[in-house]
Amino acid sequence: MYHQLNLREVTYVLTEALDYVGINDIHHGKRVAYIAYEIGKNLGLRQSKLDKIMLMAMLHDCGVSLTDVHNSIVNNLDWEDSQIHSERGAKLLQSVPIYTEFSDIIALHHTHWEHFLPQIDNDIKLYANLIYLSDRIDALRSQFGAHLSQEKEYIRSIIRTYTPELFAPKLCEAFIELSHTDFFWHYLESDPLHYYFKEWVEKGKIETVHFSLLKSIASMFANIVDAKDHSNQHQSLMVASLARTIAGLCHLSIGEQDEIELAALFQNLGKLRIPDAILKKSTSLSDDEQIKIRRQGFDTQIILRQIKGFDYITKIISSYYKEMMSTLQGKTYQTKQNTFIPLETSILMIANTFLTQLHNATKESITPAEIETLLDTLITQSHQLETPMKEEIALYLKCYCEKGIAPIVYM
Repeated sequence: MYHQLNLREVTYVLTEALDYVGINDIHHGKRVAYIAYEIGKNLGLRQSKLDKIMLMAMLHDCGVSLTDVHNSIVNNLDWEDSQIHSERGAKLLQSVPIYTEFSDIIALHHTHWEHFLPQIDNDIKLYANLIYLSDRIDALRSQFGAHLSQEKEYIRSIIRTYTPELFAPKLCEAFIELSHTDFFWHYLESDPLHYYFKEWVEKGKIETVHFSLLKSIASMFANIVDAKDHSNQHQSLMVASLARTIAGLCHLSIGEQDEIELAALFQNLGKLRIPDAILKKSTSLSDDEQIKIRRQGFDTQIILRQIKGFDYITKIISSYYKEMMSTLQGKTYQTKQNTFIPLETSILMIANTFLTQLHNATKESITPAEIETLLDTLITQSHQLETPMKEEIALYLKCYCEKGIAPIVYM
């Protein structure tokens, strides 16, 4: 299966999910990308290199899933464990063909300029340090502000103080020159930043993108989401694998199976906006905390709807969350809409609900009768399926429990 997509748009939109990790400090990745791009432009780098800088800078914190780690990034100039998320991000990028070339740079993007080993390629050193400098400029802006002249001068003085120890002199000089213009700082505000990137995204070309590439991108973001909750490690990946298997048992086309698998991999992007403390909480959630949990589906849709060519994937996820919310509120999609739940929605619900039950209990505690009840609730009552198909799905899930059939886990 192929999609016609603007890969600049895909990266730009999906990295909004990474920006959600900041909770109250969103757009960090976009601001770092803007700063790095402008410094690179001031250095006279050619456009092809500037475009790569923009992409890798937007992705530079893909190794960050936890709010606490983000807070360390924006509240400290330097800290002991800064390399952990850099190395994790590099590993994630290695799994995506269009991002692989960024891996070495992201692995080093918190390395001090004077600590680079001499055998490291000069371009890698420069790009990694450019992202580091841009990252620290935005961290300082978050801590101290940059509205007043003295705030901007304070940021410049800190950057000068730590050059060349942390930052390359020529990068520092390019930033100092840029930072004396008001336009540079104005673009760090949310609305101007959005229009800045809109122009850049629109210059991207529409390409024919194979399913395998989209799957690698979706799997990477699913890994980022799953890392936010260690108790559900690989959950999104396992749901995607199981959903595809069930779609095959339902005799859907290969293209439809592809779309369902992608929808399952992308379905939890909005989870990155939920504060860590809520996910870790063992006691009852407050009304406000429950609202934040329920918002996950909305945020996921808002992200994916911005990608032209993702209409079907977004439709599957939207229908899934609509039904899940109706179920939580004691309603049913069928009675509310006077129609059956779409098959794709049913498949996603089965995979999610089944694996959640399996996660919350031992395999031995889920009986064939309970599997049958689950199927009756999620498939038979929501979509007209012939008995043989239902029995085939039930048999597979029974074997899954009894023999421990493991879905494919990417990475």
